[in-house]
Amino acid sequence: MSDKQVFKYIQPNTDDLDNISIDRNNFEAAKYQYRIFKWLEGKSIIVRFERGSAGNLVHRILGSHEPIYWSHAINNAYESETNPLKWPKKGYIERFLAQNSTCHTAHSFVEEGHQNRTADRIQRNVQILKAMKQNKIFVLLTHVDIRTLNKNIDIIRIVGDERRLRRKGIARPGRRFLEPIVEDNTYNLNINNLVDENYDIFEKEYLALCSQYKFTPNTKPVRDFILVWRSKQTLVNI
Repeated sequence: MSDKQVFKYIQPNTDDLDNISIDRNNFEAAKYQYRIFKWLEGKSIIVRFERGSAGNLVHRILGSHEPIYWSHAINNAYESETNPLKWPKKGYIERFLAQNSTCHTAHSFVEEGHQNRTADRIQRNVQILKAMKQNKIFVLLTHVDIRTLNKNIDIIRIVGDERRLRRKGIARPGRRFLEPIVEDNTYNLNINNLVDENYDIFEKEYLALCSQYKFTPNTKPVRDFILVWRSKQTLVNI
């Protein structure tokens, strides 16, 4: 797949779409996602998570390890900073939630079914191409199940108990985190354990993640950033 082809829709082979359930109104976006996932097999990790389950925090933790790609653009800070685990004094750029409680990253989201945002896609693909040229792994985030589009790409599935991590301004009645599943190329990461105040619980979950993806552990900076993140959260009952 050439660089230019990344930036436009490509019709997949009809046979490859036989078992894919696609809303015809969103067919163009589905075609594009199918093709880019196929191209990114072995070059990407997708973080699948429900809203409120700290997917962007996990993205930052992943980004602190080789060979994960990171950049100033993805870091999404007002300051010129490329360290994914350094909380900026002014916080991260945020348009909808409390300014200093989230650590949202940028240019990494998989479009959802109702979206077809060309401008966002171009910015994301610029980052993907830079990652590929540097022989790095690109991390994508998604709230939707993409397994119908690709069976082979690596997925980190963030699982846990929403009742233990209901964050003010983000938690919603009836919202649930994902449950673990057994599926090829899918790793279940328990977010409650990863952000637990108990060091041993955190360490076990974090080191298991490092083992899964052959990361050299970066334990202290990761733990320190999680504690900063925790200090900025207000947990609520709803």
